[in-house]
Amino acid sequence: MAHKYHALRGSALLSALFIMTLVAIAATAMSLHLQLDIYRTRLTILSDKMYLASQAVSFWAMDRLHTKNLIVSNVDAEGKLEEFPKNLQQIYPGITIRGGLYDLQARFNLNNVQDRKYRVSFLKLLEQILPKTNAAQRRLLVDATVNWITPYTLGQGQDNFLTYYLQQHPPYLPSHFPMQSVSEFRLLQGVDAAIYQTLLPYVTALPEVTPINVNTAAKPVLRILGNGLNDTQVNTFIEARQQKTLDNKNLIALLQRFDIPREQITLESQYFLSVAITKAEGLTFINYTVIRRSKDKNGNLIVSIVNESLNTL
Repeated sequence: MAHKYHALRGSALLSALFIMTLVAIAATAMSLHLQLDIYRTRLTILSDKMYLASQAVSFWAMDRLHTKNLIVSNVDAEGKLEEFPKNLQQIYPGITIRGGLYDLQARFNLNNVQDRKYRVSFLKLLEQILPKTNAAQRRLLVDATVNWITPYTLGQGQDNFLTYYLQQHPPYLPSHFPMQSVSEFRLLQGVDAAIYQTLLPYVTALPEVTPINVNTAAKPVLRILGNGLNDTQVNTFIEARQQKTLDNKNLIALLQRFDIPREQITLESQYFLSVAITKAEGLTFINYTVIRRSKDKNGNLIVSIVNESLNTL
């Protein structure tokens, strides 16, 4: 009888321990789930704050572009016009804001290759920026870009580019539409990470065919104008803009002298890029905003946002 009593008591103790273990497991799981929910909520709130802080750069850029006579000086190799003011970098509590305003027409517009006369210009740019790449590879990059943005026609069938894209992991289709973002260029056949990063400071993707701004373009971009400019001719443009003598009158003389088509260049850009970099609690958030600056029939400036992307240009 005593043996039976001890057996029942042992079973009850084991059951109690088992139940306590289940309770502990459930409590730990609930605690972990709660911690994850708190972390996700905190991360969401912080991301919203960082996005809101990034708008300071966008509004600052739009305000600068509303200036009738936008002063362009000390343009860097990537076409940066101005740095976000230091006195505004701590305007949002707990978040550091950096950024700048860039001229996108200081770069070659990839969507320009829908016009045949710009394809040679693109090839010249590739020859300068990718000198170690063989001629066949550079030609492939031009053809792949043309194929990507050329509208699809019925009965076109499957070409070599489509075959390549369908063999990727995961497979994808060419857009057959002008690029909405320069990051699309990374999807093209022949474009690896190294080529993309090397070309990125010199190319862009804008919603229309655009001329190159000779006031802000870097030397490699200036060299592709006309039938190709040499260093002496490029330096003539650089010196003229440094001396602020590159006006319409002098420009016409240079165009005739170097045999450059008038529609290929401009002195005043329409498309700009605002880049905002916000940092807080070890996180970094980047806001890319494409801005268009135009004039109405009365000459009044109109500044509007074309598109906005986060962390990827």
